[in-house]
Parts: sequence; structure tokens; C-alpha cells
Amino acid sequence: MLKIQPVDPRDWLRGDYVTFQYDISRVPGYYFTTNGLDQVELKINDIIYVELRDHGGEWIASAFSKKPPTDGSVYIRGKVKNIRYASRINSTDEPKLINSTISIEYGIEQYFIPEGTGQGVSFVNKDVVAQVTVDDHGNAVLKQVYVDKKPWP
Repeated sequence: MLKIQPVDPRDWLRGDYVTFQYDISRVPGYYFTTNGLDQVELKINDIIYVELRDHGGEWIASAFSKKPPTDGSVYIRGKVKNIRYASRINSTDEPKLINSTISIEYGIEQYFIPEGTGQGVSFVNKDVVAQVTVDDHGNAVLKQVYVDKKPWP
């Protein structure tokens, strides 16, 4: 179960759907640094592996890497979609990952729903989670959405 934030309700060509952003979709860049020093070089479209751990029934990110874990832990494979660097004090300074936000997509951001149900979708003040399965290579499939612990729609 991954915590989600719904974003969009409709695609005119493919029907009603909801686009989700997961709590693990926007990652502070300091996860890729040690003592403020960049440890990896990240760029758009790089593959990222996010190690997950169970936190009371919901799975949260516990580590990020450009290589899949080899210790048998559960992980999800994603792709860097954006790197947003914070403003620099001096324009000649190199941007640092420690001051950035990394946007990652996992291929489970769109969830199609019955035709005609996309209008007026609101999850304000609701507990929304997605049941996601991952294979041994970190590929994810969105199985079911739950709103306030009930299957939706």
C-alpha cells in the first residue's frame, strides 16, 4: 500500500481516469548525498530504484539508488522525470543535489475508472492509498485504490 495524492480526472481520448502522485514521487535530493556531497550524477530519464519498507501496513521509501538492491529487499523501479534545483546563492555555483527535489514516475500514475465517473472526483480530507504489486525487477502494477479503507470506485 502506497500513500497517494490524486491529480487529474479525465483524458478525452481514453476516458475517465485519475492521475496519482505518490509520496515516493517527489524525493528530496539529499537522499542521494552524504554529508552534503553529491554521491551520484542524476539526469532526466535515469532509472532509479527505491527500496521500500513496511511501516504499519503502508510501504515507505527507505533508500534510493541507481542500482537495484541485491539483499532481497522489496523495491520499485522508477524513472527521473524532473530535477528541480533550489536557487543558488551565486550564479556561478554548480547546482547541488542536496538542494533539489527529484520527481520520479513509476508507470502506475494513471488509474482508469468507469466512464462518466471522473467528473467531480474529490479526495479532499480523505485517506487515499494504492495497492501496488512489484515483481522481482521492481516493475509495478496498480491493483486497487482505497479511499478511507474502502475499495474505490
